[in-house]
Amino acid sequence: MICKNIIPRKAKGFAMPISYSIDREMGVIFELWEGDISKKDLAEYWSTFLSDPEVLTIRKTVADIRKATPMFNGDDLSDLIHAIVHPAIDGLSWKTALVVENPHQFGVSRQYQVFAARYSQDAIFKDQASALQWLMQK
Repeated sequence: MICKNIIPRKAKGFAMPISYSIDREMGVIFELWEGDISKKDLAEYWSTFLSDPEVLTIRKTVADIRKATPMFNGDDLSDLIHAIVHPAIDGLSWKTALVVENPHQFGVSRQYQVFAARYSQDAIFKDQASALQWLMQK
């Protein structure tokens, strides 16, 4: 596996709570969310993530949020999708497998799935192996 570790990066002296790596051989982006994730954290992450040309080429993601506590609400999520994601992807499609372990994470993931339906095919899983298997299907 060849990974391009872009983040964690330092922001104001602290590591970002969302990181990603790219497996070029598989053509998959792996996200890891850890700790409390605020609206500001997600905005900073998406701004950085969506400015990476390799990310915009691959557009297949396994987002593992099992170690995270999303601290934003549905309105925040919708605002960020409209303000950051839509302009950055400019009509491109995406495919995301979200990995969760508790009802709160499932709820946030389901909200994302609904808000992102315009540009992304998404599914929610309890384990990374199932998520990756689904993501790799044609």
